[in-house]
Amino acid sequence: MLLEAIDLKALIARQRPGWSLEQPFYTSPEIFEIERKGWLARQWFTLGHGSEIPEPGCFMIRELLGESLIVVRDEGSRVQAYYNVCRHRGSRLYEEDGRSSQLNCPYHAWGYRLDGSLRSAAGLPAGTDKSSLGLRSIRVREIEGLIVASLEGDPETGEMLHRQFADGLGYQGIDRARIAARRSYPTRGNWKLVIENFIECYHCLPAHPEYCGVMKHVDLVAREPNPAGQAWQETAAAWLDKGANPECPITPLPRMLLFAPCGTGRAPIGGGRLTQSEDGRPVAPLMGLQPRFDGGVSSFRCEPFIFFAALNDHAVMFQFIPVSAEETDVRLTWLVDGSASEAQVDVARMIWLWDVTTVQDKRLIERNAAGIRSRSYEPGPYTGLEGMPARLVGRYLSELASGAA
Repeated sequence: MLLEAIDLKALIARQRPGWSLEQPFYTSPEIFEIERKGWLARQWFTLGHGSEIPEPGCFMIRELLGESLIVVRDEGSRVQAYYNVCRHRGSRLYEEDGRSSQLNCPYHAWGYRLDGSLRSAAGLPAGTDKSSLGLRSIRVREIEGLIVASLEGDPETGEMLHRQFADGLGYQGIDRARIAARRSYPTRGNWKLVIENFIECYHCLPAHPEYCGVMKHVDLVAREPNPAGQAWQETAAAWLDKGANPECPITPLPRMLLFAPCGTGRAPIGGGRLTQSEDGRPVAPLMGLQPRFDGGVSSFRCEPFIFFAALNDHAVMFQFIPVSAEETDVRLTWLVDGSASEAQVDVARMIWLWDVTTVQDKRLIERNAAGIRSRSYEPGPYTGLEGMPARLVGRYLSELASGAA
């Protein structure tokens, strides 16, 4: 039985600003169900990359918040997304990716055009309005190859993402990329624990030696003010002045602490590295319109679920999919230029950093979740180095309290 609204409001009211959440927000199936039907349904998620449905009629089947979805490229090459539910008696249409000139139900052979409208249904009663029996759609946008969607989100958010992301993704060549590798990291922990972990680097120094050895902004975001952090800011400023590709349309972020909830930014990897491989040397050919390796990393984000990073020679697409109160699917996809041959791409060196880091994060999150299940658990204060998790939790609570759920 779901929590009564007054109970949820009372739970929200007990939360201390700037502190982590009480146990039920991380463990309760009832609260997760409230989120799934409301707050989560209004968030935007990354569903995939355009190369997964390259031609009209190509479709992929994806799960989002307990719903099976058909993501298809229509006859005009636009991406559409529908619930994978026949409008006759509710059968699922497909179980796996495929290609077809129309979408067909295997049960009673109802057929749908790629735009979702009902095309054929034998034996319909006279006078039935076929136009009212099209597949139910969700909101979806393809932004220069990046496919994002929401079950019930504000369409303006999709428009905003397009305005903020399109030029940068186009410059990075994401619309002309192909998938080089994909890994899944199913994590036994609530989605909030996963996202809180991802957007802070307070834990980086003790937990991620490989990441800290590569990404020099750690000196700024993982420590209290210190000489190394000041040196990083000076290095970043010098890179922006003389090292960065000047024609890149992505706004530089010399101070990595200034990430907005939604937006883009660019900064150097640091240490003279050209990309995020262990030795800093390229792992694939240049992507997009980049004329040379400048050692930069471009970030595209819209909290809490859209994160995308683009280097000179490859890009990483992050997907965080809430499954249940204590299960989250974490998937990483590595992209390279679509014309790059297999011989030109060193997959093992390319995935190294984010694979080892995500395996470490999975372990950290699952240990965090195990501790939260304890009867002794109580919320604790976020530190000054955890501003982004504190901001996200504050927004989440505010929207739940306002009745948005």
